[in-house]
Amino acid sequence: MTKKNTSQPDKPEDIAEDFFDKETDPAPKGGLGDGLELSAKPDSDAEAMLVSLNQCIYGGEDCVEIYAHGEAYPKDGTEKTRKTVLLARVTERALTMFPLVSASYRPTFLTPKYDELTTITVLAEEGEPWWLPEDIMDFDAMLESLPTGFGRHAKYGLGFKWEYRLIPLAILEMHGITELVIEPGNGASAELPKFKLGIDRFSAIKRSIDSITTRSRARSLRERQLLAFNELLHVADPAQFERRFPKVAPGEIYELVKLGGRAQNRSPGDRLAAATVIRDDAAKIAADQPSQLLELKAVIEQVTLKELIAKIEDMLSKNLPEPKWQAFFKANPFVLGLAFPHPVIMIQDQAHVGGTMLRGAGESIVDFLFAQRFTGSLALIEIKRPATKLIETKTFRGDLHAPHKDLTSTMAQVLDQRFQLLNNFAAKSHDPGLKDTHVSAVHCIVIAGTAPTAIQEKRSLDLFRHSSRDVVVVTFDELLDKLREILRLMTAGVPGPAPTPAPPADNNDLF
Repeated sequence: MTKKNTSQPDKPEDIAEDFFDKETDPAPKGGLGDGLELSAKPDSDAEAMLVSLNQCIYGGEDCVEIYAHGEAYPKDGTEKTRKTVLLARVTERALTMFPLVSASYRPTFLTPKYDELTTITVLAEEGEPWWLPEDIMDFDAMLESLPTGFGRHAKYGLGFKWEYRLIPLAILEMHGITELVIEPGNGASAELPKFKLGIDRFSAIKRSIDSITTRSRARSLRERQLLAFNELLHVADPAQFERRFPKVAPGEIYELVKLGGRAQNRSPGDRLAAATVIRDDAAKIAADQPSQLLELKAVIEQVTLKELIAKIEDMLSKNLPEPKWQAFFKANPFVLGLAFPHPVIMIQDQAHVGGTMLRGAGESIVDFLFAQRFTGSLALIEIKRPATKLIETKTFRGDLHAPHKDLTSTMAQVLDQRFQLLNNFAAKSHDPGLKDTHVSAVHCIVIAGTAPTAIQEKRSLDLFRHSSRDVVVVTFDELLDKLREILRLMTAGVPGPAPTPAPPADNNDLF
């Protein structure tokens, strides 16, 4: 504890006058007086500044204030002027720092180092008050008791070491914060204009930053070594020196996903790489975390189904030709499978049922050839446009609507295709695509039009299509509604997002 100074604290301009007078005196006699202490002049250190110590009273308490001195640009001037700026204040209860830019060659010399965040206060722990330093060396010694990560010398402007500047930069994103208070504990809260940070949390953040920095440096070294090897030895003698590739450390992907948060900006290459990792490790995931794999499978199925529904809705809103729909169903045969009451597999699109081979010449070509998955019974599907007319506009015999000729001609077309298949199946049965299939009960399906809206029109369509034993008529919107119902059943009672998986055992970072 320093000797109490009961006099009023000197004004900064008084300290500045006294300071500069002492500087210009080549051989000052005696001490600086009035509690003023001067640091050694940093002649060769461009990042250092001159600082002094003054004992005074602040708020009725003994305190010590540290001042920075130099010639700097004023806010409203173009020529440098002598300035003295408060750098720190120490009482038994708190060490308060006002971090400043210390390099005199910078235009921002003697201005706040962290812009609006002008003050950093470190509260004393209970039963361990701060002592009042007697000179600058004593003050620097006191800084050694601060957590690792703070500057240790007043002449460098105080505050955080350069590698931890991200802490105040992050805090500055909250508008209205001007003071950071380091207090005991592990908390983090804002009470404008103060941001309170527990010293334990600060230390954990600092350790995590150090860990990330260390990993980054090690990885950078490995990548530079790989580059040198591949561009020199591998290029010179590829046979002897195979190209080397970087290794992914255990837990690295976990860290990348975790740091990404929920608003990731991933590239198509990132997504493809993630899918490749899952595909390659599917067996291990099934053994270690089977529930996670099942959940992932369900998510993929739901996303795929939603995409299919959105795609069909978009296509139905446009007047697309038949080839567009045939290409869509070829890429998504699962949708056509909904037209069957039993599981099926697609054998061939644009199948020649009247020639000698499925891909050979023939007069009769069916849009899709399917087979019953378990029995091998063949089925034919003919695709028309959603705009295909299903019933006549005019009524007859009351309110009945006759089937439209577009529909009846399509049904006749698929029946003829079945006839051609039956007559030529013996010649085609050696085709590998028809292995384990038969034509004992060939199903015929027509996908065409959309369901009418008026009740009498719906009744007339149902009367006609349910009277046909040989051809099933399914509309595009009925297929779409089946997809929606499947999605509804899949998502019914779905639990919330899965918890974040546990980090690797050797992960010691805070984040």
